[in-house]
Amino acid sequence: MARRSKAVFSIGMDLGGTKIAAGLCRGGEILKKVVVPTHAAKGFDAVIEAMAGAARAAMGDTDPAQVAGVGIGAAGQIDPRTGAVLYAPNLRWTNAPLGGSLSAALGLPVRVTNDVRAATIAEWKFGAGKGLDNFVNIFLGTGIGSGIVLNGQLCQGATNSAGEIGHICLDPEGPVCGCGHKGCFEAFSSGRGIENEVKRRLQKGAKSLIRDEVGDDLDKVTGHLVGKAAREGDEVALAALAKAGRYLGLALANVHTLLNPDRILLGGGVMALKKFFLPDARAALHRHILPVADRGDDLLGEARFETEAVFLGGAALFA
Repeated sequence: MARRSKAVFSIGMDLGGTKIAAGLCRGGEILKKVVVPTHAAKGFDAVIEAMAGAARAAMGDTDPAQVAGVGIGAAGQIDPRTGAVLYAPNLRWTNAPLGGSLSAALGLPVRVTNDVRAATIAEWKFGAGKGLDNFVNIFLGTGIGSGIVLNGQLCQGATNSAGEIGHICLDPEGPVCGCGHKGCFEAFSSGRGIENEVKRRLQKGAKSLIRDEVGDDLDKVTGHLVGKAAREGDEVALAALAKAGRYLGLALANVHTLLNPDRILLGGGVMALKKFFLPDARAALHRHILPVADRGDDLLGEARFETEAVFLGGAALFA
């Protein structure tokens, strides 16, 4: 579809495993936001229907001729040329024609990118990465991902998988990651990695306030409980977070040694506990980085956007 000459708005969408967020945007301004269930268990067509409904609700009475298109950030491996989702485990999709199907449903152009790349675009265009030609945006959540901007270009990679920083190996004898390999960054410093470290310490008999909460059912260990215990000075929680910080710092040093960015941004839900792990991360970063490349604390920054980052970046695909 040709670009619409009268278009002043775009719609951004964040497609997750349980919910869909859609926003009508003008540049970096969010005019209206809608959140609906994904209904992933009902299959691909049901998800497309839910997405189309959310987009229409976000658009409201806006003239469709004024909407440049719909930009989607979705978890998984994406082919941005075709808008297909090649693999998305949270949706149980393989080679799903997301872009084409939603475009047909709405009568609007649709572009699709990875969710962390969408968040990176939001930071680049409107947030903490604005004005930077070289930066890395690292998302610390249940898992870990990143978006990379080098020389003013968003990196995609030969197979559209650039930025899978969560799966760089930091210790080949380390804990098993969800990907099946040992010692991935994600296995140490993600929300799930921190929870698993707490579980390992409890299994070895360490005393903890968390044990009082969960008893012998370690599946009840959550990031919320870890954070609560850390705020109360619990040694197990504090030790797990400090360890996550040390491995985060090692990963940051590796990223900087390889890419030499102007800045590395940190975002995601795990950052709610930053005061418990960032000091260790900074110390490890400065310990492992090349001295000539060490710019002190100016290297690290925080992402500006939280819940709106993905759909705002999606909308920016048409900005």
